[in-house]
Amino acid sequence: MPELSVVIPTLNRGKLFHDTARQVLQQHFGDFDFWVIDQSDAEGRAANEALLAELNDPRLRYVHVARKGLPNARNEALARIDCRCVLFLDDDVILLHPDLLEAHVRAFGDPKVGGVTGRIVERSVRPNVAYVAAHLSPGGRTLTNLWGSEPQALLGLKGANMSYRMEAVHQVGGFDRNYTGTALLEDTDYSWRVHQAGWTLWYEPRAELIHLSALTGGVRVEDELRGEKWRFRSTAYFVRKHRGLPGVAKFAATFGAIALARAARWRDPSAVTTLLAAAQEGLAAFEAGPDEGIPAILTG
Repeated sequence: MPELSVVIPTLNRGKLFHDTARQVLQQHFGDFDFWVIDQSDAEGRAANEALLAELNDPRLRYVHVARKGLPNARNEALARIDCRCVLFLDDDVILLHPDLLEAHVRAFGDPKVGGVTGRIVERSVRPNVAYVAAHLSPGGRTLTNLWGSEPQALLGLKGANMSYRMEAVHQVGGFDRNYTGTALLEDTDYSWRVHQAGWTLWYEPRAELIHLSALTGGVRVEDELRGEKWRFRSTAYFVRKHRGLPGVAKFAATFGAIALARAARWRDPSAVTTLLAAAQEGLAAFEAGPDEGIPAILTG
């Protein structure tokens, strides 16, 4: 059993993913296996398979899955790995230190730590609070700042650079597939469940990378309205799931104002109806129940 399994879900990212994969294999820490969960189309799949054949590294494991969706890809990995901790990386990152993997593993030296996130330098997103954070405000706005220089506890992890102790994974189960589309907040949801189960979430700045936030591939959408629709849906679902009806009331006030502001900026009054309908979809998804199962056929 390796100490660590590194998992990268990928979807039509081409050279960006190939560069990231090479960097993982160049890390100083050696006690890991490396799982590629590929959801790419035929052309992208062929290119990824060719890369792995070229690399010819015994630590590599490759799985192609037909069902798209970031939470599903993570669960497909969880169904297969056998390790002490698992590290999820995005397929469009640049590792800034050859000891990034070791920094994640060392953080689990504290037996209370169930999840770790590293320092993330975002290409397109800037911190919006002065303290280290990766969670939601009472009204549902995303609070983010993973640029800090000091290790510390926090309330959420970010999926581009996050790891979990497998004991915590076995306790809380899989990622929730109800975060569809851009899958916004699927990482926030999972880390909050780990936190609620009694584990400490930890920020380790030595595990540092750049997140390129590629404009195509992965879960990106180019249309701003579509992106906001997924944001409204995911946030409504998260708030209803974890904060109940009082949380929904705060969300409604905050995101109602956001919908009006977006409609004014886009000069499109119908955007209000579109965005609020997306929020209703999120609330309806909660009523249907979470979809957090790890594929049983693979875990038996």
